[in-house]
Amino acid sequence: MKHAAIAILLCLTAQMCAAQNLYDTTHTRIFAEYLYNTQQYQFAAEEYARLADSTCSNSLDYAFKTIDCYSIIYDYKNAEKTFEKYILPQCQTQPGYYFHYVKLLINSGEYAKAYTFCDSLQSPYTIKGTNIKNCLAVINQTPADINNPLLTPEVKSFCQKKLDQKSMLIAVSMSAVLPGSGRIYCGYVREGIMALLRSGFELAHVAYGFHKYGYKDPYPLFFASLSACFYVGNIFGTAKSVNKYNNTIKKKHDEQIVDYMHDNLF
Repeated sequence: MKHAAIAILLCLTAQMCAAQNLYDTTHTRIFAEYLYNTQQYQFAAEEYARLADSTCSNSLDYAFKTIDCYSIIYDYKNAEKTFEKYILPQCQTQPGYYFHYVKLLINSGEYAKAYTFCDSLQSPYTIKGTNIKNCLAVINQTPADINNPLLTPEVKSFCQKKLDQKSMLIAVSMSAVLPGSGRIYCGYVREGIMALLRSGFELAHVAYGFHKYGYKDPYPLFFASLSACFYVGNIFGTAKSVNKYNNTIKKKHDEQIVDYMHDNLF
């Protein structure tokens, strides 16, 4: 009798479990909210994407929730794909989503794609789109339409600003005349002083070798050729310093533009 009761109880438990669909919309939503609240955003995004695939009336809200999860963990590529799959097709009826998409493109570094999309915008989004497009033109180092009357004064200043970048010709010439001076010109004082001291030591060593052993001895000739290699290497190092400095200046300027767009154009 005892065994029969246990068997019946097990059968009833199994039937109750089978009656529960753990993958229906309600359970998936509860699980997704739990993952989101416990900061498991990657898994929460997957669950919200499953809800966005469903035929429920608020599937668009779940798509935005998916994008939110990906954005929190800086996975803008997947956020962009989610937007293109679920939301972008509906931009025709709800154009307020346009700039949400542009912002995702900018966050993912796809400036050219964002530029093209802004170029396709129609009224009443022309003003925003024009300003963002010109900002992106500056980032992409392409000509911006600074005469456009729709541009804000801040965007015009970004378009007209010339970056304080270093000349490759001047830096390389300086290092050729006085090793290390080109790096100092680029703001890398310590590296420039080290290059200058090293070159001076090598020159003194070679001069001492020639003075002591003569010009035909292999010992000073070997160190002279080695010093020549260091001299040429110093010039190449200066060229790298110029590129590094100019890229840093350009990156800071681009970050200022992106921050301005996020704060004022969306």
